[in-house]
Amino acid sequence: MISNADRFLNAYAQIEQSLRKIVAPDRYLKFFELVRCACKSEPLVRQYKVDLLEFGELRNAIVHNRTDGRVIAEPDDEAVAAIERIATHLVEPPRVLPLFKKNVLTVDVQDPIDKAVKLLYHYSLSQLPVAEKGITVALLTTNTITRWLGKCFEKKVFSEETAVKEVLKYTEHDDNFRFISAVATLFEVQDLFYRYYQQGRRLDAILITSSGSLAEPLLGIVTMRDLPLVQKELF
Repeated sequence: MISNADRFLNAYAQIEQSLRKIVAPDRYLKFFELVRCACKSEPLVRQYKVDLLEFGELRNAIVHNRTDGRVIAEPDDEAVAAIERIATHLVEPPRVLPLFKKNVLTVDVQDPIDKAVKLLYHYSLSQLPVAEKGITVALLTTNTITRWLGKCFEKKVFSEETAVKEVLKYTEHDDNFRFISAVATLFEVQDLFYRYYQQGRRLDAILITSSGSLAEPLLGIVTMRDLPLVQKELF
């Protein structure tokens, strides 16, 4: 039976190879240097940075302390399981599709607001992508509709025929949605939500298209409500 040390070293080698592909260095870099460089572009590596650096130290202890082929430092089952999980994610990361592939409901900027409200109510949604001439240009949320209604009550003027584009003027933050490609990883999704949170902003939805372009048909959507599912897939 393969030992924990050999399993650990096999996973370590896979990770090191993956890191070199990500960084593509023009000179030799040590493992810890590869980790730090890869953190700049790869969300998965950023998430596991501390673990990877510790694994680098453990690997050195295993390799440098061999005498007559005998391993002095033997990683425990938990460490082996952890490094193998990271290696698997680096080699074949979980992606947004097909997990979040779905028929995404949308409205047009010229549609009356009552159409949008009925869709939100009927399908228990919190947001709807808004298109103009076939291109997604905004995200209409229940919060935006609430702010618009508040103004209507204040002015004592209300019309269910009000165009969606007029309601969108009450959007708190225009930058409340992002596009990603169909091959994006769940780590990228998690990282996007986290970066918005760090900046004190709210990311209401991530829209999925073939290459991440707003001009392409929507293939799926990820909302804050889906974060528990993302976490489940990653851990």
